[in-house]
Amino acid sequence: MKNSEIKGLSIEEIKEKISSSEKNLQSMKFANAISPIENPLQIKDVRRFIARLKTELHNRVVADVADKAKSGELTNFNAREFLSKTNLDSPLNLAKIKRIIADSKN
Repeated sequence: MKNSEIKGLSIEEIKEKISSSEKNLQSMKFANAISPIENPLQIKDVRRFIARLKTELHNRVVADVADKAKSGELTNFNAREFLSKTNLDSPLNLAKIKRIIADSKN
């Protein structure tokens, strides 16, 4: 799947592809441990595909946080509350959110 196709996916579709690809990766690793699979480079390709999906998901979450900061919906004062209330699909912590807020003001 090309990056342009990944960008066309919705967030839910990306999450679904990540979970199915992780299950596929795990089964490939187990199969390779038992008896070598025909093409072991498939494991590397699946790992990279998962990384590309997670990167796109992270970029979308960061863009969403930046949009909320630009609109004034998210400030340094309510960043902690925002982080605790929302279930972000990306490993953003309070320091990263505050950095995004500061960058969006400039």
